[in-house]
Amino acid sequence: MYTREQFGEELKERLLEKQELYDIGHWAYTVYLMHIDNIDFDFRDILLELNTMEDGPEFYLSYEKLMRIADDLIAGRDVDLNSEDYREV
Repeated sequence: MYTREQFGEELKERLLEKQELYDIGHWAYTVYLMHIDNIDFDFRDILLELNTMEDGPEFYLSYEKLMRIADDLIAGRDVDLNSEDYREV
């Protein structure tokens, strides 16, 4: 089973490599498709929200925000991208 922690680790690697945000969005959708039957609905929402970055710069999240998301996933904390915890600063 693919876990949020695994995704967080992989996301962090991509961020440290400064991968293009568009590519991270595309990758998130690939992860979604590959694991759709083995992940919970909240995790699906995270992946689909990150996928919107593929739609253009107006949907990009900052590297800082994405790093915070990755760290929280790795730590096993709940991630609700609509909460104030993840709003851009």
